[in-house]
Amino acid sequence: PSPGARRMSTASAGSSGSFVIGARHGYARRTALRSSPGRRRLSTCAGKLSQRKTRGYRGLSVVAEQHGVSLEDARALFSKRFCKGSGVHLELQETPTGRGLVATAPVAPGDVLITVPWREAIHVLEDGYSDGDDLRLALELLHVLDDGDEDGYIDGEYDARVKSWRKYRPMLPVSTGAAAFWCVDNIRELQFPEAVEKTLTQRAEFMAGAMRHSNDSRTKKKITWALQQVHSRSFSVMTPRGRARCLVPYVDLFNHRPESPKEARMTDELLQRALRKAFTRGSEEGINDGEWASAEPWQVVGPDPEDPENWEESAVFQMRSIWAYEPGEEVFITYGHETSAELLMSYGFFPDPNDGEFVKVYENVQDLIDDDRFLDEELNSPALQMEKEQFMWSMLAVEAPLAIRPGGVRESAHLLSALRVVHARENQLAAMRDDDVPRIGHSTFVWTEGDEPCGMWDPDRFLSCFFDESCDSDEWLWDDDDARDRDATDRAALVQACARCEEILRDDFATTLEEDQVMLDEIEEAIRGLSPEEADEDPEGHLEYVAALRYRMSVKRILRNFISECKRAYGVEAEAWKAEPEFEYIE
Repeated sequence: PSPGARRMSTASAGSSGSFVIGARHGYARRTALRSSPGRRRLSTCAGKLSQRKTRGYRGLSVVAEQHGVSLEDARALFSKRFCKGSGVHLELQETPTGRGLVATAPVAPGDVLITVPWREAIHVLEDGYSDGDDLRLALELLHVLDDGDEDGYIDGEYDARVKSWRKYRPMLPVSTGAAAFWCVDNIRELQFPEAVEKTLTQRAEFMAGAMRHSNDSRTKKKITWALQQVHSRSFSVMTPRGRARCLVPYVDLFNHRPESPKEARMTDELLQRALRKAFTRGSEEGINDGEWASAEPWQVVGPDPEDPENWEESAVFQMRSIWAYEPGEEVFITYGHETSAELLMSYGFFPDPNDGEFVKVYENVQDLIDDDRFLDEELNSPALQMEKEQFMWSMLAVEAPLAIRPGGVRESAHLLSALRVVHARENQLAAMRDDDVPRIGHSTFVWTEGDEPCGMWDPDRFLSCFFDESCDSDEWLWDDDDARDRDATDRAALVQACARCEEILRDDFATTLEEDQVMLDEIEEAIRGLSPEEADEDPEGHLEYVAALRYRMSVKRILRNFISECKRAYGVEAEAWKAEPEFEYIE
């Protein structure tokens, strides 16, 4: 896939995704989930595919994007626009992530990758309008593509966008594969409640906007296609007239590089250093010293300050490199710290594994505090509970997701540290501080005493225990009572996190991981016999179904791996602490 990025967000302590766990106590709700037509739909899907067997093989992919032009034609179009001597040292190639831009010369952080005249960009100013940015930009895209003539005129006036986008239009995909544009049945196959609800909400918004603005010449189908392009390929950028959403030809061909919070923070620091170095030496590019601060790798640069009315004629949209590359390596940008569900909803793909993925166990701090099923009432007086709540809300990373991450216990330290506060004993709050933990990308609560600030999930202890199968967590208890109490508190935090993972797997998914694997194997067997042309046509939405199936499997693996690690490396099991279930009665 080659989608652009709508806005790059830095991995600050406040960065958080939009996907949260649904109602925690969903025992009655589970019955309805288990009635999902997943198995029935599987047999129908696999049966139809098997009836169409021909020669050829197509490997399964989490990418559902469908191109409208061959790779050879796309490469020729890119090379013609950016020929030798243009200063662009990139080439469009087939890469492990799909079609991507590959370096043909060494690239350093901060180097200019591509420059496109701003007058060729299709853009709308953000916010302050009754229709959303996506819809207004989609309508403007159709206006340029449909209403311009061969000479580049719209309504009797010359518009540089017309000729540029008439040439570039073949590069736009027939379908981006974004889940927000799937059929409702395939969206529900995501299973994870908040991923389903978020995607359905986005779909309903897009469909309503397309219907509202459709007419005989501009159909709902055409507007929906334009919305797909905008939602997956547009950028948010600051201009002299305010922040704008824009589509820029060729710049939207960069693929996404996923990052963990730690990597995202390092990238942000690297980017700021690179942009500071590039911008302070480049005032001739129209950038004043100091404008690098909080900058994005894409900028509108070079507007003539002496001609503010015609600034668009002199300005350019410029993309700079975030990282260093050698010839032959694919050049990436980052679309932001996005979960797999967010990437699939907006762009039609998700990497597996995705370093930026997380599975929220609690929606926010208050949600965690309210879940008192696991607390030892004898150790938690009302006064202590009130003190804990105030302590929790005071943390610097209060907006960071309380989530399980792909790296397991060590990478989920923020959730576990918050649970540490929940299970703290009398006087233990005084032994904690809110401190920066570089490996998770932001601050969290650590112990102020002892040699292991992160307690049971301290890196040194984790590695020693992980590689020693005979390790018993009791061996790590210190001789003094305070150390034993700290480990008891950390163990309680691990038990609660483990129990919540089991609840989510049991109550929020209609199928098990094993059932999903059977489905995937059967569908893969059926798809093996399809020719590339038949698979690309995908009239039944089979590739979307497979993407949904693989998405929910990836979430289940993250939860299952965390549970397994708790048992194997820490000797902790959810059964060690059973909470009384809460039932919801449905009449």
